Amino acid sequence: MHVIVVYDVPADRTHVYRKLLRRRLEHLQQSVFFGELTEGQVTEMKNEIKNKLTPDDAIVVFESTNPAHFDYSLFGSSDEPGSRFT
Repeated sequence: MHVIVVYDVPADRTHVYRKLLRRRLEHLQQSVFFGELTEGQVTEMKNEIKNKLTPDDAIVVFESTNPAHFDYSLFGSSDEPGSRFT
């Protein structure tokens, strides 16, 4: 499964997600990670993200079996995707 993760968190919390995501994904740019994971690895990663969330954190997980099309999961406080991450 192809995965892209983007986060928007307070500066003093970036290390929390950077450490979590670097274990599984490639660090592409600042708060953007990507890679290929199994469905089980994606589920485990999402559970870890949920366990680390604070009210000011916003995480978007895009996932797809076809890299031309991605579904996404939004965690934390955020506007609709596209309004905040574009």
